[in-house]
Order: sequence, then structure tokens, then C-alpha cells
Amino acid sequence: MKSFLTLIFAGLVAAALLAGCGKSSSSSANPTPPVSTAAALPATNPPAATVEGPPAGEKVCFACKGKGTVKCLAPGCVDGMVDCPGACLKLDRGTWVHMDVPGHPATDVWQKFFKANGSYAAYNQNHVGHVIVLQNGDYVDSGACPICGGTGKVQCSVCKGTGQQPCPICNGKKCIPESWTPADNPWLNSQPDLIRLYDGRILFGKVVGTMNTVVTIKTRDGKWLPIEQTNIMPKSTNIFVNPAK
Repeated sequence: MKSFLTLIFAGLVAAALLAGCGKSSSSSANPTPPVSTAAALPATNPPAATVEGPPAGEKVCFACKGKGTVKCLAPGCVDGMVDCPGACLKLDRGTWVHMDVPGHPATDVWQKFFKANGSYAAYNQNHVGHVIVLQNGDYVDSGACPICGGTGKVQCSVCKGTGQQPCPICNGKKCIPESWTPADNPWLNSQPDLIRLYDGRILFGKVVGTMNTVVTIKTRDGKWLPIEQTNIMPKSTNIFVNPAK
């Protein structure tokens, strides 16, 4: 009887242990996820970019807008190219006229080359870039110009074909003293053909004629401007004068 009770007690203890293991197994199958501490950390922002401005007492150059370069200022330079210095035909050189030539449209333009006997040879715009030479008393097309290859254009020697040059106001430094203005700065004041007008305009050119009180000025870019003589400031006045004062 005692051994029987002992067996029952042992069975109850084993059952209790098995029940405890089953609960523990269920708990381990669905573990509680660890608590993340990332959200609790303070957010860190990247350092602000440092914006560099002109040094003290200076400002961004008004001529190049801080780029350090400007459009090439060499006479005749267009996108880095200038007229060929050779003797080839060019549409802006010599006298070009319309002629009634059989087999050619009326829109063609021609340049005449007069011979010693009074007759002439004429070549149209299709020969631009070619060299016309006198051979045995007649003018003949000797072919494409050896300098420009028949294009009529060569690279500008100032900008090397780039169409850009260092800014003459800031010398490529991008910044200038705060006191400099478009109407008063060392580069402008040093130009030998600078002409200041009392109405505030600034011209680059030379006087080519005078009639009564009107002076004709030929500008750097080839324009002819009639200016009242009383509107021209004396050449010795090489500083800016506010016309409003």
C-alpha cells in the first residue's frame, strides 16, 4: 500500500514538471523582442556648408559676375574666331555687287578683278576663302587659302579659340574692391580711347570729324556716332562725374 502511494505521488510530481516545461517551451517560441534604443538617441544633423564670400572690403566683380572670365574683347572675335589675315576672298572685304550672269541666280554676289586692258574677271560668294591671283594677265582662283583652309576664319590669338578671356577688371580674381564701379575703375580709366560724356555714357573710340558743334566719333566696334561737342568731357578728366550733380 505504501509503495502504491509512493508511485502515485511520483506520477503527480512528474506531471507537474512536464506541465512546467510545456509552458516554458511556449514562451521561448515567441520571445519578447528587445527594446530598441535607437529612437531614444538624439538626432544629429550634418554640419552646415560654409558659404565663402568675398574677402573683407571686396565684392563680386560686376564685369564677370564672379566667374573670372568674360567674352573675348579682341576686335573682330566671334566665338573665338577672327577673319583670316590672308589674301583670301571675304564677304566683308572689297566691293560685292549683284550681276546678271547666265546660269547663276540673281541673289549671287560678285567681286570684280580688273585687268590691265580694262576687262575684268568676277568671282561670286562660292569662292570665299579662296585666293584669287593674277597669272599671265588673267585673274584665276588658285584654290583654298593655305592659312585658313578656305574657311575665311582663324583662331583668335587672344582667347586661343575659346571665345573667353580673363576678366580685365578683376584680372581673373573674381572679386574687386568695394569702391570700384562700372563707371570708375582702374581698367576703365586707363583706356587710351576712353571718351566720357556728361550725360553719363562711356564710349571707346576716336574723333574722326567735326562739323559746327557736332563731333563724329568712330567707336571700337566700327560705329559712327554724332555727338554734341558740349556733351564730351575734357580728355584730362579721367574720373567719373555724376551728371546729376
